[in-house]
Amino acid sequence: MTLRRIVVLGASGHVGGALVRAFGTSGVEVIGHSSTTLDLRRPEALGALDGMLDPETALVLVSALTPDKGQSVDTFMTNLTMVANVTRYLEQRRAGLCAYVSSDAVYGFDINPVDETTPAAPAGYYALAKYAGERLVQLAGTSGGTPVLVLRLTGVYGPGDPHGAYGPNAFARSLAREHGLRLFGSGEEERDHIYVDDAAQIIGSLVAARAVRKSATTSTSTTRRRSSAHSWPRGRRGSSTSPPARVAPSATSSRRFARWCPTR
Repeated sequence: MTLRRIVVLGASGHVGGALVRAFGTSGVEVIGHSSTTLDLRRPEALGALDGMLDPETALVLVSALTPDKGQSVDTFMTNLTMVANVTRYLEQRRAGLCAYVSSDAVYGFDINPVDETTPAAPAGYYALAKYAGERLVQLAGTSGGTPVLVLRLTGVYGPGDPHGAYGPNAFARSLAREHGLRLFGSGEEERDHIYVDDAAQIIGSLVAARAVRKSATTSTSTTRRRSSAHSWPRGRRGSSTSPPARVAPSATSSRRFARWCPTR
């Protein structure tokens, strides 16, 4: 199958924007939608995709309310509603691929290390919505005949990230403001992070590979790992999956942080 178009839902977000940039260098048509052009909370808004999805098009779903927007039943229901509306639409239309960007949060926070055999154990509303979204997309793919790729993404950092979670993003802000770092405890725990452009390139490669592979007619349990010695104090090992395909840090993460991190 020839991949000629990629539609990104959540194109204005940190990861979604990086994906649009990465896909833009691939020579295929890239269509990005944000909440201002396609409000996934409204089923009728999916009409904006009419005529776009076909066997030569990949749909990439990144849209979500991230944990900084709140961890509540309301945010859970909003995230679930957005995925449900997309999957309802997808059931009636066959695309070349549907890639769902999930999170390593589905593994829970008390498991370390995490690998591809680790069972899901979502412990919060965001993680629960992501895991439910995975299952919805997989079921819709089976029903509508669209191959599915699920990616459980580890912590992402880089320019333009609005989140201040503990790790590279918080470290960079601390260095810029205070010229120092604050570590939890003695810094003995570890957490994986991946640079946003590295994550986009890995996801782009997986999307291209799955879209052109004729045998990938449904989501699979095949895992792919890109590992690194780079880790940050405090946390757990991260991952990402293609039902589930793992996206963890690249070996260049330390160098990228050094170049990106503001020092004055």
